[in-house]
Amino acid sequence: MTLNLQQQAQRRMRRALFFLVGLVLVLVGALVAIAFTGGGGSTKAAPDSKTESAGPSATPTVRPDDGGYVAPAQTVKLPDGATKGAGNLPVQFPHTPEGAAAMAVASVRNAWSMDPAQVRAGIVAYSSAQYRDQMATAAEDGAKGNRQYAGIPDTGPLPAGATLVAWPIGVKYSAVNSDTVDVLVLLRVTHAAKTGAEPTTTIVVSPGRAVWEGGDWKGVPTDPGQPLPDPVDIGTAYFNEDRWKAIQEGDRL
Repeated sequence: MTLNLQQQAQRRMRRALFFLVGLVLVLVGALVAIAFTGGGGSTKAAPDSKTESAGPSATPTVRPDDGGYVAPAQTVKLPDGATKGAGNLPVQFPHTPEGAAAMAVASVRNAWSMDPAQVRAGIVAYSSAQYRDQMATAAEDGAKGNRQYAGIPDTGPLPAGATLVAWPIGVKYSAVNSDTVDVLVLLRVTHAAKTGAEPTTTIVVSPGRAVWEGGDWKGVPTDPGQPLPDPVDIGTAYFNEDRWKAIQEGDRL
């Protein structure tokens, strides 16, 4: 891709980006918190509301940026899991901070699914044993919340062309000690309600804590009130200023 095409792609993406102001008020936000950050162990969704059921309000996400494409200053190739677990998800990551970050990325990516079985598989694969059973009971509600977020009815067959895809683009991680690592995952979430619907992309920052348990990294609860950095897009100066590491997967950043 030439620099000119990169610049055009970044401008188009920035025009499409939105940040979910009320993410924690819908089930998908609760499930992402449950599946990796723990959300205090709560499995309750927000109170039912006619306005909330249509999805949260959204506002422009990234800070104004009229510059061209800026290559990431830092990149990281996160390690693969040594084997596959529930839901064919990667598990058994290396006992390193990068291994903890890789688990967090896999967990958050999987949490944005409209399939209850896949959501449950992610909880089984990535949650600490002491929270796993309680969280697994929320899998079906979480999948329904994901459908709500994408503008799809809670039940029934998925409309043709309905999509919900989470693409992690950046990560930060800090070792508390050799067995505990705090992780932030920056991701784009793109959804469309059906064939022909205009896709919408949001930027989300997802926090988590990984602990070494039973020979692998698992997610435990974090403080739901912790301050989070503003979401920023990859390819901007802000991505570098905020010290995100771009996630390299194969030949793609």
